[in-house]
Amino acid sequence: MSTNNIVLIGMPGCGKSSIGLMISNILQTDFYDLDQYIEEQEHTSIPELFKLGEDYFRQLESSAVRGIYHKQAVVISTGGGIVTRPDNMILLRQTGIIFYIERPIEMILASSDLTNRPLLAADNNRIYTLLEERKPLYEKYCDFRIINDKSLEMAVDLITNIMKKHCHNT
Repeated sequence: MSTNNIVLIGMPGCGKSSIGLMISNILQTDFYDLDQYIEEQEHTSIPELFKLGEDYFRQLESSAVRGIYHKQAVVISTGGGIVTRPDNMILLRQTGIIFYIERPIEMILASSDLTNRPLLAADNNRIYTLLEERKPLYEKYCDFRIINDKSLEMAVDLITNIMKKHCHNT
């Protein structure tokens, strides 16, 4: 693997964490789940942090990005709202190749427990509003778009193949 990080962005429940962990195992590199990283730093859960306000959480998220973006050859799975702050994406782009993991909303709703997702716990239908707000940002910031509508392994293969080609071309 090159020194570039693999950065995964996309909606909650699209598979970023699972795909990221699988890629890091294949490439034998470190994996950072940004939400998990924040929970470890703050010694509390994401839903608890959201009780202090979404803006408070986004500040913690930006701080976490500043804490890990400079690492080399790691896989980073971000929270779904990472794209709402341009500064986060500027930093992540400096050291990473950004993959937008796109999964049909119907598949997310069928396969994900959204009750622990602070912005979606009260109303699953809010996911449609979030997608409308965020999809243009995901598309703006990504280097590659991966459709995750089959198996996780297929998404992982697409990303690792892109990275192999990218490494040979640089």
